[in-house]
Amino acid sequence: MLYFKNILLNALKVKYFSVTIKKFIKKFDKDTSIEALKWSRSNTKFTTEQFCRLIDQNLYEEVSFEIKSIENEAKTKLSKLDVTLGGGGNYILLYFLIRKFNLINIVETGVAAGWSSLAILKAFKKNGKGKLYSSDFPYYRLKNPEQYIGYLAKDEINKKDWYLNINGDDVALPEILEKLEDNSVDLIHYDSDKSYYARNKALKIFESKISSKTIIIFDDIQDNLHFKDLVNKMKESYCVIEFQNKYLGIIGINLPLSK
Repeated sequence: MLYFKNILLNALKVKYFSVTIKKFIKKFDKDTSIEALKWSRSNTKFTTEQFCRLIDQNLYEEVSFEIKSIENEAKTKLSKLDVTLGGGGNYILLYFLIRKFNLINIVETGVAAGWSSLAILKAFKKNGKGKLYSSDFPYYRLKNPEQYIGYLAKDEINKKDWYLNINGDDVALPEILEKLEDNSVDLIHYDSDKSYYARNKALKIFESKISSKTIIIFDDIQDNLHFKDLVNKMKESYCVIEFQNKYLGIIGINLPLSK
């Protein structure tokens, strides 16, 4: 009963109401998940570890210990909560890529507990530079949900390194675009609204900030055919990786075994 009460109370908040309505409407999108899952499975060639080792075996060996430390820190923090926040994006991949390519300007959508945010900010510290721009929207099911967004990364907060906007992508992404000023984006990690429309809209917003060197990662590509259609249209090399029984698509890294 409390679960539904929290959903109702959060949905009726004035600043969240319009986003809530849009999320509800998108639930009626055509379901292509079965076909998308089949495509994702058939196009998966690597585990996260295999993919990273192909890029730089020595670095992966080095960062494995650092990633294990991040995992232990996150699990300890989560154990202190009386609510369940769920998992996050492929923090192993994100940490590795930032360390390897010295990525500076990162945009992520979908923060949740903050697994990916924590990994990104830790990688910045190790590299000595970086700026994270994050967009999210509070959990419906929890009381006072704002307090849980980015929970794992709270200790890493530095206004110079992290800009977090929790008003939803429709509001946050245009504001992030402005804050980027003349800088291009080195990596986009999309893990928020999984609808076909929302994914396309996010790419459109950052179109002017995407260069030939930008790495783009879409989580949960098994939900619909967006990623399949995108790579067919762009004719770009891509990789599909399985992570925690879900699939993510990567564009922008040229490997001998990339599609």
